[in-house]
Amino acid sequence: MTQIDKAYFKVLGLYCITCKPIVEKQLKDEIAIKKIDVNYMTDSVVVEFDSNLITKEEIKNKLEKSGYKFIRIAH
Repeated sequence: MTQIDKAYFKVLGLYCITCKPIVEKQLKDEIAIKKIDVNYMTDSVVVEFDSNLITKEEIKNKLEKSGYKFIRIAH
C-alpha cells in the first residue's frame, strides 16, 4: 500500500532558477518520489514520496549529491 509523506528541507546555496534542475535531477529516476517542489526564492525543497520505498534520510543523501547542503525541517 502506498504511504505518501512529505519531507521539507532548507537549502544552503540555492540562488537562482538554474539551480532547480540540478536539484531535481538527483531524484528524477527514483520511483518512490511523487513530486518535488524546489523554490529558490525561499531556499526550500518539499518532496512528496512513498515512505514504504524510501526514507527522508535517503532523500536528503540523494539531494546532497547536487552539491548543495540540505537541512531537514520538522513538520
